[in-house]
Amino acid sequence: MESGSLSAADSALGTLRHLWQDRGLSNAEAGMSASALNVAAKLFECIENKRVDGVAALYAEDIAVWHNFSNAEQSKADNLKTLEGLAGAVESLRYEVTERVLLGDRVMQRHNLRCRTRSGEEFVIPACIFVTVRDGLIRRIDEYLDTGQANRLREATARPKL
Repeated sequence: MESGSLSAADSALGTLRHLWQDRGLSNAEAGMSASALNVAAKLFECIENKRVDGVAALYAEDIAVWHNFSNAEQSKADNLKTLEGLAGAVESLRYEVTERVLLGDRVMQRHNLRCRTRSGEEFVIPACIFVTVRDGLIRRIDEYLDTGQANRLREATARPKL
């Protein structure tokens, strides 16, 4: 994640702290919310930096990762294999966050995932992801993405379509 993104995350946390105080949330509730935001931010940072081992450390052993294109859940091992494939197929990944909302123990993020291939071609995949965090670990991910754009990237990197 770029340093500007971290500053934006810090700013968002400051704003949320004021909202938590205004709503009368306990320190424990506010702490859980801050933890969910921090864990989600670390997830996206690890993916941008192609650190699949970092993602693995954030995932609970029994995580379920659901995708709109398959209507099926992936296990931890299967999702890490998917991320390894993506990381190995592209030169760079970058999230352009358009919205991030805290919903209890869930973080909803809308973004455009910018992927640059080794040949220099760039693909933009609009997506929305819900990340559920409990006890400092990601327990569930629900991912909605533009399959047309994802398939264009997969075709350009010689991977099978979704």
